Amino acid sequence: MLLTALLRQRRPRHFQIQSEVPLSAEPLRADHLLLRNDAPGEAREPAGTLLRLWPLLPRETIVEFKSVRRTYRSRDLDRLWGYVSLHYAGAARRLGPRADLAGAVLLPSRTRTLDTDAAALGLTWLDLAGGYWQLQGGAFALYVVELAMVAEDEDDDLLHLLGHGEARTVEARRWLAEQVGAEEIAMAMRELEGFEEVLRTVLTKLPIEALLPALPVEELLAELPPEQRLAGLAPEQRLAGLAPEQRLAGLAPEQRLLLMPDEVLRLLPDDYLRSLPADVKAQIRARIGRPL
Repeated sequence: MLLTALLRQRRPRHFQIQSEVPLSAEPLRADHLLLRNDAPGEAREPAGTLLRLWPLLPRETIVEFKSVRRTYRSRDLDRLWGYVSLHYAGAARRLGPRADLAGAVLLPSRTRTLDTDAAALGLTWLDLAGGYWQLQGGAFALYVVELAMVAEDEDDDLLHLLGHGEARTVEARRWLAEQVGAEEIAMAMRELEGFEEVLRTVLTKLPIEALLPALPVEELLAELPPEQRLAGLAPEQRLAGLAPEQRLAGLAPEQRLLLMPDEVLRLLPDDYLRSLPADVKAQIRARIGRPL
């Protein structure tokens, strides 16, 4: 464009001009968009989780979830502000005032990195109690939910799956089993943030005898590197089932010599034995009981 040409030709020497620059290597995609429906006659059923969050939310809320394994990272708050601002730029005519849009961060617990980012953005914390916070001072309302604290305060064991990765009750374990039971659901669940660490935590708490029937031995062994397959086996167990040529494959001639019985080694000429490498010769000397 003409502006690019003008800036490049008339810029101060200590400036560089780049055009059409991608501002993010990651796709601009929020984890969730919550839409409030206040149509007349709409059924108002009580929430079953995050009980204090829903009444706080305006018409639309962009939600970012940080899991136990992939928790909050530096400048994630800047990224969320960017998502909220971009969404409003495209939806302002439909939404109306900025108060109709908010952002929310759901994470296991507040972190020092999040506190540092909030301070750098000039935001202040308002304690809404029970693990709920509002970050004040920005162009949009922003809420932070500490899942571990909310799970305790609201006695929500399903939230413990996301806050700590642990299911402490039969109800929570049953719910998790229902989510991963059907094959098509399981495929979709694997794509969800936080799914792998929750499932890993649940599986590690099961006794090994409960897991083995569901793990075909052939498939399990196929995932292990050779050194792990052989770990703990005695030498004779490692060699069991191998044909003689398979046992000798890859061995140097002098190493194959060491596999011979002692009575055969005693028949070999001393001149030949003395020509062998020192370490092999020492082992044979100890076995046949005569100097070389």
